[in-house]
Amino acid sequence: MRKLFVLFIFLLSSNVLLSQVDISSRLQEALNNANPSDYIKVLVLLRSQVDLATLDQQLYSQKSTMQQRAYQVITALKQNSENTQSNLRSYLEGKEESSEVFTFEAYWISNMFMVEAKPNVIYELMNRMDVLEIDLDAFLQLDRPEEVKDYVDGIESVEPGVKIINAHLLWAQGITGQGRIVMNIDTGVHPNHPALNFKWRGNHVPSGQAWFDPAGTTTPSDCDGHGTHTMGTMNGWSPTTGDTVGVAPDAEWIAAKTICTSPHTSNSIAAFQWAMDPDGNPLTISDMPDAISNSWYDPDVTNECSGIYKTTLDAVEAAGIAVVFSAGNNGPGTSTITKPKNINTNNVNVMCTAAIDGALYIGGNTNPIASFSSRGPS
Repeated sequence: MRKLFVLFIFLLSSNVLLSQVDISSRLQEALNNANPSDYIKVLVLLRSQVDLATLDQQLYSQKSTMQQRAYQVITALKQNSENTQSNLRSYLEGKEESSEVFTFEAYWISNMFMVEAKPNVIYELMNRMDVLEIDLDAFLQLDRPEEVKDYVDGIESVEPGVKIINAHLLWAQGITGQGRIVMNIDTGVHPNHPALNFKWRGNHVPSGQAWFDPAGTTTPSDCDGHGTHTMGTMNGWSPTTGDTVGVAPDAEWIAAKTICTSPHTSNSIAAFQWAMDPDGNPLTISDMPDAISNSWYDPDVTNECSGIYKTTLDAVEAAGIAVVFSAGNNGPGTSTITKPKNINTNNVNVMCTAAIDGALYIGGNTNPIASFSSRGPS
């Protein structure tokens, strides 16, 4: 009898530990300040997650092709969400009927939901066994240029910044971005920019495979200008003048417009998910970007190294897409890389890059990192 009692206590303790849900401090603050009738937008990470580290290592050991890698990662993620989301989905649908949930959306890239609900629902979610973490669906902010200078000698020149990182040496070897696709998650891209308009992949594939906008638009636009600027840095080039401002001037581009009037984290997560399979066929990789550029940050996130961001970004990388962030403009102190790109899974997984000062380079400085640029270590 005593053994059964001890076993019961052990099982009860295990269930209590298992059911503990990680609640971010910013969400708790929002709940403390909310009225019972308010709707709060949150991200709900489920406990069941694909072991991407093990899968990634297996794919490397098997010397899997890019097509095999993408298919296995995407299929594993989709299958896991299909197998584990039904109970929570049914619960949310019931709460939606009673207007306690305003809206919700499920994701497979990281097994989770975006839920806009009243506080009582969020408190109930905290007690679910299938939930691991809940965070506020926060607003993201842009890493805006601190200063913009023009150092091009003429319209047939190459930007000094491009030469500083030795992109021209790659061009000399024939590595120009030909046959590659780049993408940004930003404020959009101006559709008529002469250095970019002819390079949009949507010129020859369905627009839904080349443009993502949570608002539902089907053609590129830019709500700010920032996204056009960063896309130009990636592959801007004018065929009429030869003016080159991009690192991969022969690459095509696709883009996601998520950092505008409602730059919620969930919109960018949806963009990452779209990027992994733009045509809806996990057997194809010709639609996937080779790299995704991000010049934004989450100023208040507290668990960037273990939660929603890490599971999402690791999934994108495991599928074979490079994720590159701007380091941020909070330098020159140490450990000033803004979140969530201060994640350090390994030396190259979700990397971020410094800002450089063309004037310093032209003046002979061999280490022209801009003074405002954020620094590591991660």
